[in-house]
Amino acid sequence: MPASICSFRSPVTLYEFGKAAPVVYSETETAQVWAQDSVAVARTRRLFERLDAVALDAEQSRRKLAEYVSGLREDPHGGGTDLA
Repeated sequence: MPASICSFRSPVTLYEFGKAAPVVYSETETAQVWAQDSVAVARTRRLFERLDAVALDAEQSRRKLAEYVSGLREDPHGGGTDLA
């Protein structure tokens, strides 16, 4: 995901079943919440739709990871690094 996009503040999971109502699970440092109400499910679906819309594709992800690794290999003091 591009760094300019705000990511999730806490882990969120949407469980969807063939014959049962969907369930949302979210957790913070102080709470674990399970919700089945339609508002929570709709909000979570919108959250995942937004993530899908802004996520990098496979090639963009590879380039971004290569950029990060390249930056780690550069030694700001000119002495080299121990990274492979």
